[in-house]
Formats: sequence, structure tokens, C-alpha cells
Amino acid sequence: MQLSILIATNRTGLLVCSRIAQACSWATPDIEVVVRDNSGDPQKREFLALCRRENCNIMVAEPCDVLTNFTAVLGAARGDFVFLLADDDFCFDHAIPAAANLIRQFGEDPTVAGVTGAYVVEMSQGSSILSYQNIESSDALARVTGFLRYVGPNIMHYAPIRRDVVQRVYGLLSAMPAIFSFHDQVICLLYLLNGKFVRLARLLYLYDVGVWEKRESGQERDIDFYVKGGFDPAINALHWFICGFEGAVLVRNARVFPELPLSQRQAITDLWFSLMFNRFKNDVRTTLDSRFAGQAGKVREKLLQSTGRLLFPDMLKELRDFIALFSEDRAQSYYGFWDSVINNGGPAARGAEALPAVQAS
Repeated sequence: MQLSILIATNRTGLLVCSRIAQACSWATPDIEVVVRDNSGDPQKREFLALCRRENCNIMVAEPCDVLTNFTAVLGAARGDFVFLLADDDFCFDHAIPAAANLIRQFGEDPTVAGVTGAYVVEMSQGSSILSYQNIESSDALARVTGFLRYVGPNIMHYAPIRRDVVQRVYGLLSAMPAIFSFHDQVICLLYLLNGKFVRLARLLYLYDVGVWEKRESGQERDIDFYVKGGFDPAINALHWFICGFEGAVLVRNARVFPELPLSQRQAITDLWFSLMFNRFKNDVRTTLDSRFAGQAGKVREKLLQSTGRLLFPDMLKELRDFIALFSEDRAQSYYGFWDSVINNGGPAARGAEALPAVQAS
């Protein structure tokens, strides 16, 4: 099985059902489609029953969080590569067999982590076409540089990726003390460290920016992630610093990618943190009406003044002390996880055996 198309779906309505039906039409002996619905909607369940066919695994589950839904659908995948689709985006029909063909050609090459192509980004005022530069390079620093040079929504994770790479990355994500909205960027960073991407000479995916198009609604979604994770909205003031810290620590210390020379890991660490720190410096973010907004502002100013002088343990202490203002439990769990990554690489990389076994229903 070359390729598994994965849809962990929660939304309802005709648009979503049409996207799922389209994906199910791609099923062949070389391409399986795995759909897991956790919406609890009876009409959608009736529709999904009509989509069942050979090489098309339809699963119905009780409501659960997005990470649980995705890890379950990933655990059911059998393909050498997996392609995660959002249930409200669009994928180009001819791209699917073309991607499977590239996987047949290059899938045995361990230096290949995934397949990429051109993306359409849809916004209210118009559309654009993008592709990431240099991610087909054999040099990890060049790949990460090409990824970071694009200014716009991150859609690189909508690509066929080697299944064992996705399993290791999401195994780490599942062990993290909290899931934040920027973790899609960290995920792509880890993918790029695992190998190069073969380029498909055609349009692959259409992404609708939606609520992320506007600064205000985008930050509301960021804060939703924080609040659901048990964090106060004031932590949004530190959003890009946390993103820079977590990504840099993982590049420098985590055990979720092939061994890279220390000099290369350090160069990527510096590149990632520098870019995220610039975002942190230039993006003054909302804290809503949090009673901890004042303390968040003080921490932000301290971090801005300390550029180049703080080591990872110092950064972690600043974050732990701030989180402890509103939750000692969250502060301790956050500190415990990231301290373990800084000092010993964190949780060992986990593969398919760490993912839940699931069956079609």
C-alpha cells in the first residue's frame, strides 16, 4: 500500500460531505482512504455509511479532541506514506495518483520524507499559488530556510509524509503537556529534519485561510487553544516566544529525527529561534481582559531585553514562573516535559506501537 489518505473529521454540512465523498472516490489497491468522524451527527453517519467501499475505511467515533481523532485515524493507516486532509479543504484529483506514482519511484529512498507540490491559498479578496523553496534539498538547513522564507499561512503539513515519520512526530506531540495553535509549524519543522521532499509538478492542495485571514479572529483561535489547555489568555502575549523556544529545544535536543551533525542542528536552532523572536518582538498581541495581562507585559519586556543572554533553562524558568501565576499544576507539567527534553532528549521516539488500535465500525 503506497499511500493512505487520512481525514479526521468533525465538521458537518454539505461541503464537508462532498469533500469526504471526493476522497473516497480515490480508493484503489495502492491508495487507501481512512475517514474517522467524531461529530456525533446522525445524518452525517448515514451519509458516511454510503461511502464505504473497497480500500475505504470508514470509522465512526464518539466526540473527542482533535489530537485523539487524528492519532486514531493515523493508527488505522496501512500506507507507507500518509496524506492528512482537512475536511473542509480541497485536493486536486489528478494529484493523488501522481503522488502515489512518485512514492513508487522514491519511497524506498530513506532520505525522502515526503512529497510536495504547488498549493492554492484561498482568501476573501483573492487566491494565490505558492510552493516552498528548497525543500527538495539534501541539506536540512536549506530545507528549513526555504520553509521559513515563505510569509503566509503554514500549509506544508498538507502533504504526503512517510508514515513512520508522522507516527514519531505525533507520538512526541501526544506526550507534550499542552497543544498550542503554532504546533503545526513545529510539526513541519520536524518533518523537514527527517528528510527531503520530492516535488510534484502540479497543483496538490487548496487551502481556505478562513478565520486565520484576519488578525483578530486568528488570535481568538490561538487563545481558544490556550484556554482549552488550561492556560490563561494572557499567555498569548508570549505566543511567538514559546513557539521559538519549543522548536529550538526540539531541534537541538529531541530524538525524533535521524542523527544530524551538531553544527547543523545548532545552525537550524539559531535560524528558527531568531525568526520567531523577531515575530515576538514585532507582534504585540491581545490578552483580552485577563487579570494577568500586566504580568505578561512585564515578562515580555524582560525577555525582549534579554535577547542573546538567556539559555534554554533560563527561558524555561521564565515560562514556568509565569504559568504558575494562574496554574501551578500547568507550570509543573510544562516545566517537567521541557526540562526532560533539554537535559536528555525527552520521551523516546514512538512509532506505530504507541498509537491506539482502532477498527472500522
